[in-house]
Amino acid sequence: MAQYQQIKIGEISSKYEDSLNQKQLYSLIQEIKGQFDRQLGYSVFEYSENGLPINILFVNESQKRKMLKRYEEELASIQKHIEMLDMQISDEKSSLDQNQETLNKEANILNHSIADLNDFTVKTNSAVSSLSKQQYEASKKKIDTEQSKLTEAKKRFNEQQARHNRNLREFNRIISKHNSLIRQHNSHVIRIESLSGSILEVKGKAIGKNITTIKTYQQDGQKIVQKENYSEMEKIEIYGFDGNINQLKAVLAHEIAHLVGINHIDKTNALMNPILQSNQIETMKLTQDDIKAFNQVFRSMPQIGLKR
Repeated sequence: MAQYQQIKIGEISSKYEDSLNQKQLYSLIQEIKGQFDRQLGYSVFEYSENGLPINILFVNESQKRKMLKRYEEELASIQKHIEMLDMQISDEKSSLDQNQETLNKEANILNHSIADLNDFTVKTNSAVSSLSKQQYEASKKKIDTEQSKLTEAKKRFNEQQARHNRNLREFNRIISKHNSLIRQHNSHVIRIESLSGSILEVKGKAIGKNITTIKTYQQDGQKIVQKENYSEMEKIEIYGFDGNINQLKAVLAHEIAHLVGINHIDKTNALMNPILQSNQIETMKLTQDDIKAFNQVFRSMPQIGLKR
């Protein structure tokens, strides 16, 4: 999803203290912003101390492989936990659905019993003048007995309803835990992809999370389960900076474009080509294909990213 973003300088590895500083990185960011603004005719990002960080990291090959192995092991553990919760959610949902169905049936029975007693009471009251004392006492006793039964039935129903609501709250806690694990899973997948792609290759990455949430609520006596998907960007990471400022500028521009929602395009010389293009290292500039990609996502969303 396209989104106007704020960015800032985050961590710069001490390994680069002789080849890159905050002032140089800030200048690169402003140059990229100026180029984007001029060519697009609108802004898609700005520098802000409250923005998402750009981190220039030093990760050598052995460190990368160790990190990759650790993330892969953690991902397998998270995946196993998710699968266990998937089974638990399925079982709990089935049980909750059955309980809700039972509650609905009992509520209908209870409502019919209340309606029947009300009808009997109305008929008795309308005919009270024609009833003998014995008939009146019998009718009154029946009404009192049925009211007592209904009071107990309502009490049992309320207890069942309260128990069902407690189970539903526990189910929602499980769903929340499941959603949290999904976010962890997605974050690990992105890290693994980034590290896998950066081994033996200079590369950057716009990192975010694809978030799936599950909401449950009651509507017309039925439980509704609703899934929502959205993405949330977190930061930019640049791996293995080799001192080439022009190359860093091209990589940064590419990742900033990802950060605001622009996908790869398979066009030669384009900034958003998944393979770093030599012309972009020489002179970072949006091609017509890049501009078209920006316009397709930003111009289709009125007032989003159209700041000057």
